[in-house]
Formats: sequence, C-alpha cells, structure tokens
Amino acid sequence: MRERETDQLTQFIGGADVVSSEIAEIEVPRAAYLRTGDSESVARAETLLLRFNLVALDDELRREVARALPADLRSLDAVHLVSCLRLAEQLDAVVVYDRRLAEAVRRHGLRVAAPAAPS
Repeated sequence: MRERETDQLTQFIGGADVVSSEIAEIEVPRAAYLRTGDSESVARAETLLLRFNLVALDDELRREVARALPADLRSLDAVHLVSCLRLAEQLDAVVVYDRRLAEAVRRHGLRVAAPAAPS
C-alpha cells in the first residue's frame, strides 16, 4: 500500500534491521484491508512484515504498557512505545508519524524520524 511517504521511508530504511511490536502483525494488514478492501493488499502487508524483527507482547511488556507515560497515550501506541524502550540502546531512530507517540518517544530520549512527513 503506497503512501506519500513510501519512497522516502524506503530510502531512509535502506538495508537496516527493522523492528516493531508484534501487534504490527494485526495493525499493518488491517490498515491495508481497511484502506483497500482487497485481500491482496493484506497479503502484501503480511509479506512486508516478514522483514521485521518483532518484539513479543509478553507478560512483562503488558504490565509496563499498562503504566506507560504519558497517561493520555493510546493503548496501542503505548505498546509501541514500551517496545521501543525495551530496545532503546540498539535503536538508531524510531520511525513514527503519529504526533502523540512521537512526543512520547522524544520524552524518553529516543530519536524520532518521520521521512517525508509534513513539517
């Protein structure tokens, strides 16, 4: 599913290792389906996710997510935040386009990247 940011994001990532929370296995194909209504889009999204290393949504992570700050962060964004924090020492940047999540990531001292995002 191509978006305005796709080309610059692809260039930014290059051959780097990419990581996400395992909830991406739900979010990404679902977003593809909601946008297109096409099962082929879902299949392409699932194939794309094979490139990702996924952070498990284990018991400890779930407990941390329940208490994640800021308190107004949406639940799924809190999962992504805590997943990033778990790997903070290994991350060059966190690619995020959501304003609230980007703010939370920065507050925790991580670098945010949003290739091709409007300023």
